[in-house]
Amino acid sequence: MNLLEHRFFRHFPPEHALRLAKVAKRVSFPARRMIFDEGDPSDAIYLILSGRVEVLKHSSGDHYHMLAFANEDDYFGEVGVLDGSGRSARIVTQTPVRAARVPGKAFLEVLAQCPWETTMALFRHVSRDLRMTNDRFVQAVIRREKITLIGEMANSILHDFRSPVTSIRLALDSVAKRAADPVTHQSCEIIGRQLRRMSSMVEEVLQYARGESRLDRRPVSVRELFANLVALNAHAVQANGITIRIRAASITVLLDHDRMIRVLQNLVSNAIEAIGPNAGGCITLAATRRSGACEITVRDNGPGIPRAIWNSLFQPFTTHGKKGGTGLGLAIAKGIVEAHGGEITFEARRGAGTIFRIRLPIPA
Repeated sequence: MNLLEHRFFRHFPPEHALRLAKVAKRVSFPARRMIFDEGDPSDAIYLILSGRVEVLKHSSGDHYHMLAFANEDDYFGEVGVLDGSGRSARIVTQTPVRAARVPGKAFLEVLAQCPWETTMALFRHVSRDLRMTNDRFVQAVIRREKITLIGEMANSILHDFRSPVTSIRLALDSVAKRAADPVTHQSCEIIGRQLRRMSSMVEEVLQYARGESRLDRRPVSVRELFANLVALNAHAVQANGITIRIRAASITVLLDHDRMIRVLQNLVSNAIEAIGPNAGGCITLAATRRSGACEITVRDNGPGIPRAIWNSLFQPFTTHGKKGGTGLGLAIAKGIVEAHGGEITFEARRGAGTIFRIRLPIPA
C-alpha cells in the first residue's frame, strides 16, 4: 500500500503527515520473528503495510498470553513512545510483514508542532486501544482460570478411565485372538485405535492445562500419517458424502505420530462439520517440501470460518456454531504443533472454504 494512505497519517494535517512519511523507513520481517520484547526501549512506531503480528503479554515462566492481532493498516508501539516508557508487550510476526518504522524522536517533534485537535484525536485512539487491550488481558486471566479447572476435571476423568479402558482392552485382545475372520480383526483394530484416541484426548487436555506437551518423537512418513487419518474418518466422510483427496510428497518428519494425528483429526472433524452432509464436500490433505520444512495443508470447500473469530481462533474457548464444542481443539492443536518446533496458520474467505497450514521442521 502507498505509505501516506496508511490510517496512521490521518491523525495529522497533510504537511505534518508528509514530514513523518519522509523519515519513515520501510522494513521487512519473516514469519515468527520477534520485532521487540517487553521492556525494550520505545524508540519507534511501526505501521503495518502488509501481514499480521501478534501482541503477547508475559504471564509466568515461559508462558505468554496473546492479547491481540494487528493487521495491514494498523500500527503499534505508539504508547511507549508517547509516555517514554519501555515496551509493554512482545510483538511477534505471524506472517511475513512489511512495515514502516517511524522514529520516536521525529514523531514527538512533529506532534509538538501539530494543533491540539491532532493530539486529542491521537490520544483518543490510544485510550480506546488500551481499554480494549485491558479487556482482552482480563479475559485471558479468566480463560486461564477455566483451563486450570478443566485440568483438574481431566485429571479426575483420566483416573476413572483407566480401569474400564483396561478391561475393554483385555476383552478386545481375547476376542481378536479367538476370531478367525478378517472383518472381526479389523473391527477390533478400530475399537483399539479409538480407545487409545479417547485416552490420548483426555491426556492432552490435562497436559494443556498444565502447560506441558510431552512428545514421543520418531521418524514418520507423512503419507503414513495421512493414511491413518483417512482410516479414522472413513465412516464419517462416507456418511456425509465427503471426498478426501491426498496429495503428499514422500517426506519423513520427526514427530509424535499420535499427537499429530490429534491435530489433523481436529482440523478434519471441523471441516466435516462445517461442510455438512450431502453438500458435495471435499477435503484435500497435501504435503510438500518448502523452504527446508514440511508444509502440511488441510483444505476444505465449506462455508469458511466466520470473520468474527479470526483473531481469536487459536485461543481457548473460541467456538462458533459448533454443537457441543468446547473451543479447546484448535488451542491444543496449536500447542502440539509449536511443541514440535512448527507453526500453524489459516486462510479463510467467507463462503470459499478454509485452508490450514502446518509447517514442521525436517530433520537434516
